[in-house]
Amino acid sequence: MAQPDSMESGPGARALLWFRRFVWLGIIANIIITLTSIFCTEWVLGLLELESAYPLVWPRFGAFGILLLTGFYLVAARDPCGSRWATLFTVLCRFAGFIFFAIVGGRYLAFGLFDLVFGAPQAICLYLAWRRTKDAAQGRAPGGRLGAVAMAVLFLAMFVWGLLQFLPAPVLRPHAADEEFFKYGSIGNDGAAGIPYPIWVALPDVCAKHLPPGGKGYASFGFLWERGRNPALDTPVGFSRVRVGVERMSINCALCHTARARLAPDAEPTLHAGGAGNTIDIQGYQRFLSTCAADAAFNGDDLIAAMSAKLPLSWAHRLLYRSILIPIVRKQLIKQGEEYAWSRQRPTWGPGRIDPFNPVKFGMLKLADDGTVGNSDMLSLWNVAERERSGKPKVYHWDGLTNSLRDSVLSSMLGDGMVAKEYKPETLTRLQNYLRTLRPPPSPHRPDAAAIERGRALFKTQCADCHATEGARSLSIIPPGEIGTDIQRGLMWTEAAAQAYNAYREGYDWKFSGFAKRDGYFASTLDGLWLSGPYLHNGAVPSLRDLLKVPTERPAAFVRGSDVVDGKNGGFVSPPCDPITPPPGVFCYDTSLIGNSNAGHLYGTALSAAEKEDLLAYLLTL
Repeated sequence: MAQPDSMESGPGARALLWFRRFVWLGIIANIIITLTSIFCTEWVLGLLELESAYPLVWPRFGAFGILLLTGFYLVAARDPCGSRWATLFTVLCRFAGFIFFAIVGGRYLAFGLFDLVFGAPQAICLYLAWRRTKDAAQGRAPGGRLGAVAMAVLFLAMFVWGLLQFLPAPVLRPHAADEEFFKYGSIGNDGAAGIPYPIWVALPDVCAKHLPPGGKGYASFGFLWERGRNPALDTPVGFSRVRVGVERMSINCALCHTARARLAPDAEPTLHAGGAGNTIDIQGYQRFLSTCAADAAFNGDDLIAAMSAKLPLSWAHRLLYRSILIPIVRKQLIKQGEEYAWSRQRPTWGPGRIDPFNPVKFGMLKLADDGTVGNSDMLSLWNVAERERSGKPKVYHWDGLTNSLRDSVLSSMLGDGMVAKEYKPETLTRLQNYLRTLRPPPSPHRPDAAAIERGRALFKTQCADCHATEGARSLSIIPPGEIGTDIQRGLMWTEAAAQAYNAYREGYDWKFSGFAKRDGYFASTLDGLWLSGPYLHNGAVPSLRDLLKVPTERPAAFVRGSDVVDGKNGGFVSPPCDPITPPPGVFCYDTSLIGNSNAGHLYGTALSAAEKEDLLAYLLTL
């Protein structure tokens, strides 16, 4: 029989009763959850949007283990004072579960929050029962309220913290095919840099006046959609669409490394993964976002109206966007524009070009603005495996600033906004392995067969040393004094930048080691040459025919951003233009601006007109 001052019958009895009730509720909940997880495993994984776990025997085994553990809770629920070890074990298991899943992180934290929901009231009730029983035994008035309140505040803070970790945890879309992952997979920048999808689709309507003249939506910036996709709503190539609290749009590697080509103005365009992004105006897109955010039209009324016209929005979503997300996104996009203010002091990048490392220098690496210009053409990513097997020293990027494929891919992910919290090593591995499978598409050009053979012989004497796979200097760095092309990209990458990147440890030990300062430009093997125009590292020469001319005869200004292949001259159709009065809706590349020079690379310029025609015939087949 219970003693008058025991926890079961004394002042602590009521709190103990509530403890037992919460334990029973937890037992029932455990049974429901574990049995559902055992027999409907895939449904549970999909409901909580957890990463796939295969074989399914392992999550089922985990659920079965929790079901067995629940047997100990039965002892605590029936007789908490008679089996004190089981009572303490019951409470400690709940908090151990929360801690375990908090360490695991991601969407699995839902199970930790489940444990905390039952563990917190159990701990508070058990504490009150013990404290009030102890006070009565010592002749004091029952206390414990302050301690219970402190525990409640602590547990509430733990729950809110867990919720804030759970809700923003990226819900990644599975992509079975590596090419699909390359085009639409997340690189780990969704929570840090992603724009909520409803806002993203509404911006071209709300800020139409900030689009390029005559532009229509995001197609104005050369974005690519696969056949059958709706440019007004569907995800373009080079973007991931991942839920981090809400669905967000973020860029990935394919944005700059997917080419689009048409063999005639009225032909259906073809997309080529791994090609240089010839149509993409990444700087124009960035400036559109920041300019739009600074506009008075970027407000709850206008945005929600535009969002609702395209997507169904519940009243809760309207409230969320109006009160929280729209102000946050506006602030972030304005800040992004301020961070890139330095770029307005340099020539505009234009379609197919980017300054990839000055943003890293001035942003991530916290180096001072040194006034350098790093504008250069996007690069193709073909035949990486062949380069690795060549036995030659490996260098990547136009100026060979790293000798590591890993460092090159990882730094690109960081440059695109990836953060340590969202980094997944398997993403890096998958991207590297996919790049090793990429091959250039065969050229569609079919010049005269005899001219091709004569051109092949000329290529061996004029070009092969630097550009043939077996060439003695191919895949190496050619000194700037020899090649004579624009020096600005070379000046951009400094010894200080290389040292800072190798030492970069923000949020994670990235283990960079391959960055270095090398003087000169990379001699590529001309993989997919027909899809690589305009030419030179800065894209200053529109066609292969023009590249065989001396610099003074090359076009001084021309239109960039076309996807119509030029079967006569090589590259893409790039008509001349006047930089002072350019045609509306196009980008006029001015070779007189700093970093845009078309000088240098005089190889083949001394050939006769007939020899140039023959060499061009061969080059068109590459």
